[in-house]
Amino acid sequence: MSTFLEENQTLILFAQGLVFFALGFAVWIQRRRATRLTLTSSLIWLAAFAFVESLAVWGYVFVPIQDSYVGHGVIDVLIVLRALLQTAAFLFLMAFGLRLLGLGSMERAGLTAVACLLWVGILGVGAIVALHAGWGVGEWERSVEAAARHLLLLPGALLAAWGLWRHREELSSAGMPGIKPYAGAAAAVLVAYAVAAGIVVDYTAWAPGGALADTDRYAAMGLWLSAVRGLLGLVLAVLAIKLLETFDVEVTQRMEALDRARAVAEERARFGRDLHDGTIQSLYAAGLHLESLAIRSDDQTVREEVREVVAGLNRTIAALRDYIRALRQPPSTPARVAERLEELARRFSTETGLQVAFTATGLGASGPLPDEAGEHLEQILREALANAARHAGPCDVRVRLAFAPDELDLEVVDDGCGLGECEGNGNGMKNIRERVRRLGGRAAFERRADGGTRVALAIPLDIEAPAREPDLVAEEAAR
Repeated sequence: MSTFLEENQTLILFAQGLVFFALGFAVWIQRRRATRLTLTSSLIWLAAFAFVESLAVWGYVFVPIQDSYVGHGVIDVLIVLRALLQTAAFLFLMAFGLRLLGLGSMERAGLTAVACLLWVGILGVGAIVALHAGWGVGEWERSVEAAARHLLLLPGALLAAWGLWRHREELSSAGMPGIKPYAGAAAAVLVAYAVAAGIVVDYTAWAPGGALADTDRYAAMGLWLSAVRGLLGLVLAVLAIKLLETFDVEVTQRMEALDRARAVAEERARFGRDLHDGTIQSLYAAGLHLESLAIRSDDQTVREEVREVVAGLNRTIAALRDYIRALRQPPSTPARVAERLEELARRFSTETGLQVAFTATGLGASGPLPDEAGEHLEQILREALANAARHAGPCDVRVRLAFAPDELDLEVVDDGCGLGECEGNGNGMKNIRERVRRLGGRAAFERRADGGTRVALAIPLDIEAPAREPDLVAEEAAR
């Protein structure tokens, strides 16, 4: 078997690179699809790992071929580039694992920065040791790659496995129990990959046994490792493709929600017409009739009582007209949502005395907003500001509304003493989570390290959503 592997080394390495390239490509082509799940939104980091890993693996095929055509200096540069690609791939896998943990943005950014510094340290320390020990470029490459496998790939793969295992429940709660087993299987494959690629490494000068190690045995083991890693990559690619079915399920769910929203809009329009053409007209006619009776009556007391009843009918008609106008709210647009939230923040600042800074960006870049997005976002912001006033004490509040083609972000940050309900036990936080869930998004509540609280939510916007039907848009605009 070892002889077969040696004779087909180039084919094995090419196939290994092709497997990871296919994994990256399969995820990459889905990158612009809207999703409310942390798992599927994080897969882009797995795609980045797979792409860079495939280039690094193909480097082991490409560089030896060039050895006969270019000088040693060029080969050394290519080896250095190959080492940079290989170790950077492990960094992307670490980023994927950190994203799946559901950490706050600050914690995730901090751990990512630590991983980047560790990557730079591995390359730098490896170069210093290579200069002092007189290693060649090949020995330096093997050394830094082995260190990066132990310090970056191993924890990154284990974090990704743990994150995938945890997110099985997210798939169940999102109505996708059939995809849940694939997340568990992918977690198991990543654990196996952590062993095959993060613990077992190729020969290095500082490995146990050092220079006395059997390099031939290591060379033969390297081919077996390539085959095993390629096989695990193939299984991971198949499972990742199955996980991508979540996009199709979410599209189906959004289409069903769109149909329900259309039915609700049509029912509201019909209800408004019935109230206007039937109930209001009947009340108006009754008022006119009573008014005529009052005019014909000779009793002053009766005339006054009848006119009071007519005044009550007029107030009822006015209330019904307000209700009909509320039913005929125009569709949410980024500009209208930003205007309503800014007005809410301004009123809150005036009434409470707290300084509220409001910013809105990306109004022209937004994808289609979900139905009733404006109403839900207004209630969410009202609840977040009220919590800041109740629990944060005297403070400044920053409200940031950001639109993008595939996502809407709302962030409310105060610099007070923090929210007592930040753990999600209060009704306010539960209401926010429920409204965000209705919009298909996700919410996070964080205590800031420097004091205060951050409430953040992200609403996916499907840039591939079908356009609303012209007759429905015209009808809503007319109302």
